[in-house]
Amino acid sequence: MTAAMAAAQARNEDVAKWKAGGERPGGIERKDPAGTFGALIQRYRREVVFGKKPNGKDRLAEKTREAYETGLKRLEEWAGKHPVAFITPARVGVLRDANAKPVEQGGIGHSATYNMLKTLRQVMAFAERRDVIPKGSNPATNFELGAPAPRRTIWEADDDAAFTAAAYKLGMPNMALALELALYTAQREGDLIKMTEAQVMPLDLHSETLREKLAGKDGKVMGWVLSQKKTSNDDYSVDMAIPLEPEIRSRVEAAIRTNRARDRAAEPQRLLTYVLVDDKTGRPWDKRGFIRAWTKVLATAAAATDRPHMTDLVWHDLRRTRVVRLRRRSMPKEMIAAITGHSLQSINAMLKVYGPIDATITAAAIADTLDAPAKAQPTNDVQEKSA
Repeated sequence: MTAAMAAAQARNEDVAKWKAGGERPGGIERKDPAGTFGALIQRYRREVVFGKKPNGKDRLAEKTREAYETGLKRLEEWAGKHPVAFITPARVGVLRDANAKPVEQGGIGHSATYNMLKTLRQVMAFAERRDVIPKGSNPATNFELGAPAPRRTIWEADDDAAFTAAAYKLGMPNMALALELALYTAQREGDLIKMTEAQVMPLDLHSETLREKLAGKDGKVMGWVLSQKKTSNDDYSVDMAIPLEPEIRSRVEAAIRTNRARDRAAEPQRLLTYVLVDDKTGRPWDKRGFIRAWTKVLATAAAATDRPHMTDLVWHDLRRTRVVRLRRRSMPKEMIAAITGHSLQSINAMLKVYGPIDATITAAAIADTLDAPAKAQPTNDVQEKSA
């Protein structure tokens, strides 16, 4: 009861600060008057972003909802308190010009602005369908900003080394392990931060050659078993079993032992042990906290090595990097798909997005077109000595 009273008092203080013009406390849903753009966004959230299909399933996958939410929050800050009629093509143009500038010039960048305006176009299309605005009056139909080019950034070996060194310097070895696992498994951060001790299990391989290559000292092949949920189809998932080669397996198992000991010593005890945790608290990551820590390590690495481009690297670049490195080794597309979890039907599209032209790949293609060099013929002197 004492703890509950203290929490209630703290909550009241937060609300009082909010009423005085401070930041809105967490967990309090925004309430905009009827007829405002903010009220329209709230309705859009209820009916579309968090809406349900006739069969009771979510209309949008979790990752898609997260992408929408970023744009919706920016739009709320821009015009939430204004009536819907405030949104005109001219004001959309002003919003575009103010935000499309690079971050160092006070904007949010081309890509983020495009995604925000695309969200605005979808919200106003929803308003048309609900007769909030007349048909054909969507002010964001053509916001005159081209789609950003596909991202083709990849990590280089020096980036890997700089990030790892920065993670240990900051006392965050779990972040170094996260990088290693990302480059090894090519999986999304959402799946990796949910990786638990129970998902690391023995794999039954039918090839003796593979067992010899991948088995640890105990003769077992251990792997990470997970189910990849596809964001485009909530009825479709891919079951993955990724063998952990002995060195990575030993680091994963060492992390599990450390994390398990902290979990059992916690009060109350934590019974589910994760592979990647917050080094300071020992608790599993939520996505937002993980990305903040990841960004901190990148910034430290960039400053310590004079590699400013590293602050622009993102987690998803690691997935692309793994694909490029596998292509450099002439790995067939089907085998790359088996590692990343893409379907064979989408493998060509995947390589178009994740496989930028690389000098090593081009050199391999050119080399395959060349005739084998002729063997050198012995000189007359060599022929005479042979005779």
